[in-house]
Amino acid sequence: MIHKSIEFGKIDNIVLFGGSWLTAKFIQVLIDSNIKVTLFTSLRHFEGIVSSDGLTLSQITEKLDIVVFTSNDINKDSRLKEFVSDSTLGIAIGAAWIFETNIVELFGGKLLDFMGIDLPHYRGGAHYSWKILAENRTGACNLQLIHGGAESFHKGEIIKRSKYTFPKSARVPQDYFHYALKEEISFLLSFLLEVDKEVVFPMKTLDELQSSYFPFLNTNIQGWIDWKWSAKEIYRFICAFDSPYAGASTLLSGKRVFLKKCSYIEDDFNFHPFHSGLIYRVANGKVFVFARGGTLIIEKVDYENSVESRLTLEGARFYTSNSKLESALCDEVTYESRGLEVKKHIC
Repeated sequence: MIHKSIEFGKIDNIVLFGGSWLTAKFIQVLIDSNIKVTLFTSLRHFEGIVSSDGLTLSQITEKLDIVVFTSNDINKDSRLKEFVSDSTLGIAIGAAWIFETNIVELFGGKLLDFMGIDLPHYRGGAHYSWKILAENRTGACNLQLIHGGAESFHKGEIIKRSKYTFPKSARVPQDYFHYALKEEISFLLSFLLEVDKEVVFPMKTLDELQSSYFPFLNTNIQGWIDWKWSAKEIYRFICAFDSPYAGASTLLSGKRVFLKKCSYIEDDFNFHPFHSGLIYRVANGKVFVFARGGTLIIEKVDYENSVESRLTLEGARFYTSNSKLESALCDEVTYESRGLEVKKHIC
């Protein structure tokens, strides 16, 4: 239901919060548009790779020569006041903090959150991994108001929104990131042009009865393959933890390995569950593995903590212990401003 509207007036500088591929690209767009920009980010974002050439956010912001600060808690960071005036717009893009009402008041309500998901669906984390698991190709861009406090987190009114569809060629998270980046930059540029034209933005309340939440994931903790799944289910799981992540995990001859670059074929092989995980062919750099209802074809098998290439033998078996699978289901991960936090065995 649309019940209110908002306009931003004259904007002469933007304060960004967060750190991602989109953040880095948007900073470049703002500079090219002669818009003054300041960035507040977390330490984990600052040192993260955010470009296809392997540059970190730290390296990119240094190259672009913008004002940037790392903050453990933005709500207690006294440096922010210096960069906010009546003509300042704040935009959070994957920020590591929950903003409190004092920050919203500092911006006079002109504080927005960019969300690249189909709100109110897919709140939480690891958006593209969860989408790949569910074979969901719906993409979306949203700008929503931040009201402050945990109870309103990612629940503010939407002032601008667009939807799109990921192509069938998008298979792994990196494909989704690259395609989404073009859509998201176009969306944000369109928004800036509308702000410059003093457009009045209608505010649309989200229908919380349609909401869904998916927890954060960590490849090393949750990325273990259950070989009881079907070939198609395992294929989707391996894709979900493929680039830019390390790959889905399993064991081979007692060693942890990460699997990437997977495809599968359905076949009418007279399958028995005991076949699952068995490597029955290695040819042309590809590993062929039995799974329920089909064959997995894996092109990349990396051993943990090993720089040496090891031979994957026909007749060997991929397997995952029950303890690994239980930890994957029961360990909870979150990403705070300082980095990863793990809660063990919450089940």
